Amino acid sequence: MTSPPRPRVVVVSDGAAGLPPQQAADAVASGWARSAPHAAVESHATSDGGAGFGDVVAGALGAARHPVLVPGPLGDEVPAEIAVVERGGEVTAYLDSAQACGRHLVPEGRLEDPTGMSSAGVGRLVRLARDLGAGRIVVGVGPLACHDGGAGMLAELGAGEDLARLPQVRRDWADVRLVLAVTRESPLLGFHGASAALTEDHGVAPEVSQRLETALGELSDRVNQVLPPARDLLTGMPRRPEREAGSGVGGGVGYALQLLGARTGTGARLLLEELGIGRRLPGGLLVLVSAAYDGRTVHDGVVAETAGAALETATPTVVLADSVAVGRREGMALGVSGSYERRPGEALGELAARVARTWTPVPRA
Repeated sequence: MTSPPRPRVVVVSDGAAGLPPQQAADAVASGWARSAPHAAVESHATSDGGAGFGDVVAGALGAARHPVLVPGPLGDEVPAEIAVVERGGEVTAYLDSAQACGRHLVPEGRLEDPTGMSSAGVGRLVRLARDLGAGRIVVGVGPLACHDGGAGMLAELGAGEDLARLPQVRRDWADVRLVLAVTRESPLLGFHGASAALTEDHGVAPEVSQRLETALGELSDRVNQVLPPARDLLTGMPRRPEREAGSGVGGGVGYALQLLGARTGTGARLLLEELGIGRRLPGGLLVLVSAAYDGRTVHDGVVAETAGAALETATPTVVLADSVAVGRREGMALGVSGSYERRPGEALGELAARVARTWTPVPRA
């Protein structure tokens, strides 16, 4: 008699229980395997493009890590890293913009008003990555301390403080494939833009956000003078780069990268392809592991993007999280069949073992 095929469990994590992504994924995989020794369990770390993006990619792809020093948001030098991978004759560099301009690099009180903080460090990272021979550069961008519309980054690349040489910089970078991996697809300006997010997400005073919005508007006007926007082929109207999805991420670092021709996508969706996670989903059970399963993560980030990809291939999905604040109906719309919260004092492996007994029970002899 032929034995039934082993159930395959694909664990994907962006971190939980205070553990970084790969450790969290491994803890769940180990706990699941203890309860379901008949299952084939694999673990994968991933990221939404924010802080830790480079480390996840370097670990998953076995990248060569190149330590560098770059200007931090306040001008002092900070350590960063360029992860380089060569595949199919193409050299790709993966950059974590938070290493250069992350919010953790600035005293908390100073974050109440990011005026004067610079994105120059991201520009230095990008330039150093090209110097290492990268023909493709993937930049992960999430919340950053800087809020200069990417002007510091562009100046670092040679555009000048008044951005007068921006067209030349764009031409200089035309032979490099830039990819912008964003945590959110917000625009630079407007009610859902970069400045509005400071108040909504980080508690910055509205009057500060309004002043920063004005400054970003003036910056975009200057950019549109020196680099007139292309026109939409259907409407004939100018395509305003400050309204593009993802231009507002990182206080406008996304905007600067898009001005140089960067292709934009969410970090979580990009890594499904880059790390080969997407092709592992069909025929398996997806176990998503995250710190929170709530109103935000159900719409943006690793949980939303990975569950959405699983839904496209009819792959069942369950979520394990430190905290769960999403109802069953909302989860089902995302393709999530069940969600489980860690009990007080419960380790991730223990949670996984508990859930495994429901989803991959040991067959009766």
